[in-house]
Amino acid sequence: MSGTDRILYDKDIREPLFFFLEETYGKVRILEEKRPGRTELNRLLERNKLPKYLQRSKQFVQEKLIERVPGEILWPQAYNELFERDYNTIEQEIEDFRRERRSR
Repeated sequence: MSGTDRILYDKDIREPLFFFLEETYGKVRILEEKRPGRTELNRLLERNKLPKYLQRSKQFVQEKLIERVPGEILWPQAYNELFERDYNTIEQEIEDFRRERRSR
């Protein structure tokens, strides 16, 4: 990086950027893109009785889900996983995963 390059963090620019957009364009709505993590993908695989593909990438798993599960079934499931997450249970799920991994 040169002396003029700066690193901007999301937390530092989110609010000022939002105010700038509102002043410039009027009332705005910003949609945050959400992507499934490994936990969500594993739940979708399990729900649809597919193998977990543990040694494969998230991209590979996503492609397999799209290939093998009809859209009218998969999209509502994916929506629920991404937008109806129970953030209170995530910490417990992580701990369960770590405990299971240690016992192997």
